[in-house]
Amino acid sequence: MRKLFGVILTLVILTGCQAEHVSVKPEVNSVYYEIFVGSYKDSDGDGMGDLQGVTESLDTLQELGVTGIWLMPISPSPTYHKYDVTDYKAIDKAYGTMEDFDNLVKEMKSRDMDLIIDLVLNHSSSKHPWFLKAVSGVTNNTCDEIAECGYYNFSDSYESGYTKLNDSTYYESVFWEEMPDLNLDNESLRHEIDDIVSFWLDKGVKGFRLDATTHFYGENLSLNVEFLDWLQTLVKSKKSDAYLVGEAWTVDSTIQEMYASQLDSFFNFGLSQNSGKIVTAINKSDGARLAKQVYDYNQEISNQNGQAIDAVFLSNHDNNRSAGYLTTLEKQKMAASLYLLMPGNVFIYYGEELGMKGSGIDENKRLPMPWSKNPKDVTNGPSAADYTASQPLTYEEAKKDKDSLWYHYQKVINIRNTYSKDLARGKFNVIDMGNPAIYALEYDNVILVHNLSEEMNTITQDYDKINSVNGKVKKVGNTLELSAYTTIIIEK
Repeated sequence: MRKLFGVILTLVILTGCQAEHVSVKPEVNSVYYEIFVGSYKDSDGDGMGDLQGVTESLDTLQELGVTGIWLMPISPSPTYHKYDVTDYKAIDKAYGTMEDFDNLVKEMKSRDMDLIIDLVLNHSSSKHPWFLKAVSGVTNNTCDEIAECGYYNFSDSYESGYTKLNDSTYYESVFWEEMPDLNLDNESLRHEIDDIVSFWLDKGVKGFRLDATTHFYGENLSLNVEFLDWLQTLVKSKKSDAYLVGEAWTVDSTIQEMYASQLDSFFNFGLSQNSGKIVTAINKSDGARLAKQVYDYNQEISNQNGQAIDAVFLSNHDNNRSAGYLTTLEKQKMAASLYLLMPGNVFIYYGEELGMKGSGIDENKRLPMPWSKNPKDVTNGPSAADYTASQPLTYEEAKKDKDSLWYHYQKVINIRNTYSKDLARGKFNVIDMGNPAIYALEYDNVILVHNLSEEMNTITQDYDKINSVNGKVKKVGNTLELSAYTTIIIEK
């Protein structure tokens, strides 16, 4: 059993005060940080976040405890969000150069940090050379000579989700007319995908976040699963320990079925957002039910894929920022303790650790990272953003406040990394503590307990050592009194 990093309770009251941070090298890299590069960190003063800025922030992220990064799309694109790619094997000039990317990979490897990048295969940009060639072929009736015609889905009559090209031709573009859907059945296109995957794996990425996986074949679950199975087999044949996580923004049952593809992970949307299970459990002090839900969900995905890794998050680039509905610091800390200590891999959306706010249009959910009050330290952000509320704390301010959300994130992540073999990958069971407010999961070596109530609650549990993550704990005989919103780790 490795020694605890933090405050240990023997026969005294744990005050929950901050322990001096000790950097922990985890057995499992399971803490990812999602970055929208354009709004994150500007290294050259042009107002645009860039890859060099990400590299400059690595020490900061490692101090927080982050072990991996997910970069939203970085390839050339005509839009600010870059989910409409024009060249799958290049870096958008606004973000820097391929040399900047190579340097980021090098610096991350030196820190034993993993990098995954967005791979957008449901559609390309309408300005991609593939689509321009396809349109030329369709328009001039020369598709016999142009392979790219088969890369997209054309029709001679209107269908739902199609855009008019000319009086006799339509093309599939479910999301937007500037994002023509790719025909993933086409063998030549699959060879292109093979080449793209090889390119980035050879560059040193750990793997890929797969966009819009429920839309590959419309809502056809079996065809989506079949393609993902082909893709994960392809990727693993090139890099056996590559990591793939899919976006399937749908109900739990469908996400669970998609694990039949043997993809490593899918994002757990049922836990996230204002209406998700985490926030609901906090608002209703319903810890026991949440623990059972987490257990049942992991059992279901394991039944589909014995190596399944849940991908847990609180909010992301498509969601309203959580600080907008978790309106007190206590609830923000409770939510952080819950999701950051869940099984699988966890994903922190940039600025979540500062309590960043943003809601409404997508641009408002991708606002500049507030590094300091100095405008020169902050990017310009998306030009269409119209969110006017000020951010609660800058990074600079949060680092000066030992009670800040940033320090709480650091402490919780430190705990997760200390016990990563159990908390991230271990088998677990639910413990019924006889109180609906208590969330309790038992692993091989530890027991994780959260009190989701605004009031003190007691549990009866034998223990060897206890690490206080947050809140106060008092021992009375073999009973532990947990103050409001308290989280502890019990070593067995």
